[in-house]
Amino acid sequence: MNNHLTTREREILEILKKDPMIAQDDLAERLKISRSATAVHISNLMRKGYITGRGYIFDEHSKILVVGKTWLEVSVRTGGGSRDGVRPGVIKLAGAGNGYLLALELARRNLEPTLITFLGRDEIGAQMLGRLSSKGVSVQNINHSQDVSTGKRLDYSGLNDAAFLVKDDEGELSLSVEALFSREDPIRNTRMLLIDGELPLKTVTFLASLAVNNNIMVSVLGWPLNLLKAQGLLAYPQFFLVCSARDLAVQSSIALPGEPEELFPTCRQIVSAGCQALVVVFGDQGLILATAEETVYLPALPLQAPGTVVSIAAGLAEGLASGLRMRLAVRRAMGSAASG
Repeated sequence: MNNHLTTREREILEILKKDPMIAQDDLAERLKISRSATAVHISNLMRKGYITGRGYIFDEHSKILVVGKTWLEVSVRTGGGSRDGVRPGVIKLAGAGNGYLLALELARRNLEPTLITFLGRDEIGAQMLGRLSSKGVSVQNINHSQDVSTGKRLDYSGLNDAAFLVKDDEGELSLSVEALFSREDPIRNTRMLLIDGELPLKTVTFLASLAVNNNIMVSVLGWPLNLLKAQGLLAYPQFFLVCSARDLAVQSSIALPGEPEELFPTCRQIVSAGCQALVVVFGDQGLILATAEETVYLPALPLQAPGTVVSIAAGLAEGLASGLRMRLAVRRAMGSAASG
C-alpha cells in the first residue's frame, strides 16, 4: 500500500491511521516540523489518493492502473458440409485484449481500476467504452481517435484443421511511447501498474522503467521472457510475473513437464535475476510460486480450478495492493478466481 511514498509521508500515514482526528498543529509537533510543511505532506497524500476529504478519510481502494490493448474478437467456427455454398458454423463477438480483460477482472473485484488503452470513435468503441464504464473501470485516460477504428481480430477454424488469425491493429500507434507521454501523471501516481505484454517492446520498457523509477509494483502479462530478460527488466525487485506453464515451457525452450516440480529449476533461474516473484498457472492443478526465498507448488482446492492467467494476475494485484505477503496474496488470488 505504501508505493511511491516518501519516508516522511509513510510516517505521517501511520500516525493518521492510529489517530485520524489529530490536528495539524499536533501532527507537526510530533514530527518536529513546521505546520506549513505538514500541510504540504497532507496535500501530497491527498493528491496521491491515500487520504480523501476532511478528517483524513482513508481511501481503501487499491489504485491499480492497466495499460494494454483492446479489440473486438470475431471467432468463427465451421464444420460439416456446405449447403447451397453456405457452410454452417458458429460466430461469436466479444471484447478482448489483455488491457480490456484485466480491467474488467479488476472491476469485478470492486477495485475501480484505471485503463489506458485505445478505442476508435466508432460504434464498436462506444459499446466497449460503455461496458467498461458501467462495470466500474475508470475510462478518462482512454485514447480516442476519429481517424483510426477500434481494433478487430478474426479467429477462424474450420474443416481439415484449417485455421488462421487476421488482425486489424491500426490503433497500436496510439499506445506508443510518444502517445503515453501525456499520461505520465496517472502512471506515476498509481500504486500498481499492470502492462500488456503484447504492446511494443519499447512501450513495455518505457512503462516498466517509469514504474521502477517511482517505486511502483509492476507486472507484464503475456510477457516474452527472452525480450524482458534481454532488456534487463527481470532484475527489477518491483516486478512480479504471471504466466501459464505452457508459455513458460515454450519461452524457455523446454518440454512441457508432466509434474509442476519439474519446472522448479527454470523458475528459480528466472527469479534469481532479481524480480519479486514468478507465478506459473499449471493447468487445473494449481500454481507454482517462485521467489528469492522459496519455490513451492500450491495445489488447487478440490473441485476448484485456479483460474486463468488474467484472473490470477488480477487477484494477485489485488492482494499485493492490499498489503498481503506474496504467498497469501497468491492463495487469495486462487480462491477469488475460482469463485468468480
